[in-house]
Amino acid sequence: MRTVVARAPGRVSLAGGGTDIPAYYERHGGAVLSFTIPSSATAVVSERSNGLDLVSLDHGVHELITAERYARRMSHPFLAREFITMQKAVAWHFGLDRARVAAASEVAVGSGLGSSAAVCTALVAAAGAYIGEPMERRMIAATAARIEMSVLRRPCGKQDPYASAFGGINLLEFGRDGTVAVTPVEISPGTQRELERHLMLFSNGARRNAAAPLAELARRIGTDKQTMIALGELLETAYLVRTAVERGELRTVGALVDRGWRAKRRLHGQVSNPEIDRVYAMARDAGALGGKLLGAGLAGAMLFVCAPERQQELRQVMATQGWRADEVTIEDAGATLIEQPEEEATGTTLG
Repeated sequence: MRTVVARAPGRVSLAGGGTDIPAYYERHGGAVLSFTIPSSATAVVSERSNGLDLVSLDHGVHELITAERYARRMSHPFLAREFITMQKAVAWHFGLDRARVAAASEVAVGSGLGSSAAVCTALVAAAGAYIGEPMERRMIAATAARIEMSVLRRPCGKQDPYASAFGGINLLEFGRDGTVAVTPVEISPGTQRELERHLMLFSNGARRNAAAPLAELARRIGTDKQTMIALGELLETAYLVRTAVERGELRTVGALVDRGWRAKRRLHGQVSNPEIDRVYAMARDAGALGGKLLGAGLAGAMLFVCAPERQQELRQVMATQGWRADEVTIEDAGATLIEQPEEEATGTTLG
């Protein structure tokens, strides 16, 4: 039985989020600096003698679409049971009708760590290899972005599938014509380790649906002056953070991430709230050089840049507010085939 397994990592956006929304980059261009993390999504596409079985392994949800029901059930890929919409859209895109399409993710849904894109990217990589047409990373990213934005009609930006497909730390630039340039940030192994030592990720278990904040941002682009000014500052900050990271100027990185967060808060009222602002202020008082709430807004993980000698204090202060600290490691691998059709090779990194 043919089986293909693929993985794709989650991501952390350091600067520039929001400028990857088409309504903005089609006018002004966009740029995001981000890196991928070890937490990943895994997709499995395997052969069935009949029917299409769509499965969410995390949530124990599946839908079996028989040959008799296929044309009717697949006519609207964006309509499916909760947690399997992505599997259905990818199956529809690749014309899968006799297969099991399953996904699981270590990246918590609604955490602001690119969970949705990681799942979609892994599914695209697995499905392409399954039908005998393995794709290079750029095509995987473009296909995943098209499925999320056009097929599923989600009001999301373009950064996440490119970050997940390519892996590592990259400057992602979004052209007015829709093209995407992926430029790896050139840093030494020592500088990367120091960057990782200065980064702290916190979670309190709260999750959010990004659709409403992203839809509000798209609505304001081109009509609200304050939003446009803030996005311009976020765009500039992405390039400044890239330079500071390359130079190993980590205090500057912290100050710039703080600048980016303050600009992001000005986008609209669904980015932050008084509770998040209060916790952020406490973190700064405890030694954080800068930080941000990841994702579209209102809930999710928080990232801080903090000198190692102040991290214990920051960890303790955040714990009093119900936030748990996690280590930050930059994952260099992007979309990867773990198993290929009719082969025993494992861990094949896509070109």
